[in-house]
Amino acid sequence: MAALKSRLGIQAVLTALAALLLLAMPGIPSPPLYVSLAGFAMAGILIASNSLSAYLKIFISVYGVGYLLLAGAKTLAAMGALPGVVAALLPPDFAATGSVVFAAIVLAVSHWKPIRDITLIADPYFASHDAPSREIGMFRRFGRTEGQIGRNLVALSIFVSFADVALTLRFNFFYRDMYNALQEFDAPSFWYQLGWIFVPLAILNVVIGMFDIYVDAGLQLRWRTWLTHNLYERWLGEGTHYRIPFVDEHADNPDQRIQSDVNNFIAQTTTLSTRLLSQAAQLVSFIVILWTLSRDFVLPFTDAVIPGFLVWLVIAYAVVGTWLTHLIGKPLIGLDYRQEQVEADFRFALARNRIYSEQIALLRGERAEASRLATLFHAIVDNYVGIIFRRIKLIAFTFSYRQMSAIFPLVIAAPSFFAKKITLGALQQTSNAFSNVQNSLNFFINSYTILAAYKANTIRLGSFKRAMTQAEALAGAGYGLANGNETAGGVTARDLTLALPDGREIVHAGALELPKGGATLVTGPSGSGKSTLFRAIAGIWPFGKGRVDVPAGQSALVLPQRPYLPLGSLRGAVAYPNPIDRFSDEEMRDALKAAQLPQLADKLDEVDTWDRRLSGGEQQRLAIARAILAKPDWLFLDESTAALDEETEAEIYRTLRATMPGTTIVSIGHRSTLHKHHDRRVEMKPTEGGRFEPRLSAMPAPAE
Repeated sequence: MAALKSRLGIQAVLTALAALLLLAMPGIPSPPLYVSLAGFAMAGILIASNSLSAYLKIFISVYGVGYLLLAGAKTLAAMGALPGVVAALLPPDFAATGSVVFAAIVLAVSHWKPIRDITLIADPYFASHDAPSREIGMFRRFGRTEGQIGRNLVALSIFVSFADVALTLRFNFFYRDMYNALQEFDAPSFWYQLGWIFVPLAILNVVIGMFDIYVDAGLQLRWRTWLTHNLYERWLGEGTHYRIPFVDEHADNPDQRIQSDVNNFIAQTTTLSTRLLSQAAQLVSFIVILWTLSRDFVLPFTDAVIPGFLVWLVIAYAVVGTWLTHLIGKPLIGLDYRQEQVEADFRFALARNRIYSEQIALLRGERAEASRLATLFHAIVDNYVGIIFRRIKLIAFTFSYRQMSAIFPLVIAAPSFFAKKITLGALQQTSNAFSNVQNSLNFFINSYTILAAYKANTIRLGSFKRAMTQAEALAGAGYGLANGNETAGGVTARDLTLALPDGREIVHAGALELPKGGATLVTGPSGSGKSTLFRAIAGIWPFGKGRVDVPAGQSALVLPQRPYLPLGSLRGAVAYPNPIDRFSDEEMRDALKAAQLPQLADKLDEVDTWDRRLSGGEQQRLAIARAILAKPDWLFLDESTAALDEETEAEIYRTLRATMPGTTIVSIGHRSTLHKHHDRRVEMKPTEGGRFEPRLSAMPAPAE
């Protein structure tokens, strides 16, 4: 950001110096006075842009460079320093001033809330100092950092857009000259226009179009790669994904937001921003042309002269059309937002049916699931029907509006042509300029459906980022529950109170210690907060107050009742959460055999949906194999052997004590047979207010 600010300052100085130079060129042809004065305005805009977002600064910076290039090129052409063919292709003098107008517009709209919502999502990429992504070869050497590459690509895309507008503007004058040559039967001039003007313009148009696609594709791919990585790493980091359901911000289906909404947001941002830039450039350029053509316009069938009549007419025409389009299309924003939500809900329900297919089959729950899917799909259909009818209304209006726009300028200018006040070329140029101004002003009308979807995407990504921010805040000590390492031996808790998300307190412990070494069993009735206590020790439970300390530099592993098995090979499932190359094949096979899973020892490279292929007991034993491999300093077992028979469970505990003598084991369990595998017991005792307190209790005498 500091480097970007300094570049804007340097640009401001250079622009002011260029404006002074243009004013101080006596006897040498140069652009009009307004072009020189616009340079000072551009310098002021550059200085005022230091506090803008990283994304918008790119546009301001490019407009400053565009002014220097256009004003300089026109000056060189006026001095005869450019070849005639090149000089003939340059846009009019006012194009340089147009750059200043665009910069002023960006500076003005930067304070508009919808624009701030967009830049809050876009800025982190363009301000990042990360090394260039190695996943993508396109433009990898286009900057020292990923953010710099992104800024350079946006700048390049803007320059390409400017070049395209300049070509469109030059085509307008070409059509005027060509039609005038036709009207005057001037064959040499006609063929000159075709051969020396049209052909170079057409070739440039094709080349610029191809290059534009390549630049936009590279920018979108690099931006999506960085933003996707950033979001899912932040989502998974520090237990944020676990805490999001507990915050006030609504953020359903994070998978869809990271995959679909990111892709749509980036594609729509790049497309709409460059299209808006292109339309704004055409608007300023062709309004000047239209004003020149209708400076002394005589109102048809009257003698009244209205300066710039066609300009006022096209603006009024577009304003009325924009207002009516907004009235008709505004409900699309809410409908598009809801469509994304109901589609994601339906997709999530289908995925859950696939994951829990065995349980559904055992319970004969197919009819209930089909009914639930039907309800979810009906919501999709019902909302989409609303979108269809709203789009039909919008399209009916916009199509009618466009049809009228095609003949409107001809109807207005035809009387002047028939009265021989304007030439055929001037009539064609007027019609073309009117159409370009009208199309630029109609950007909002023509893009309303896209803008509605874009607004919905921006809302969804914005709410997702806010939800992550709130979830990250829950992890801080400021919430009341602090985690630290102020203990030399065991796990300790002081003045600990744990609550549910609704605020109801369930666990209170004035002082609690789980000593290092041996094995501790935590018992208590269901709902007494045993698992919540484990979550607090693990540092992922945000609700409560007090302090929990774990020994610094010691590893811990928590095995829940239902272990998570990632997609992919068995090797990845056994090594999880460590990388698959952390352990040798022999170590993995030994761990599987020790966990009573010898039948899986030779299937490490098999890829399967292991959470469906393995039974509940096998999944729990596979998690035990992970613990044997990792050998953590602390092993927390949250009913991690509940699906095993008592004999297998006993063998598992004997194996854990034998293979991991340095590991402290803390278990949650209900079976009385677990007592003999532990050295001490902590029981969750009920106290006043419906809370439970963990207390050290005597181990029951062994059953005879």
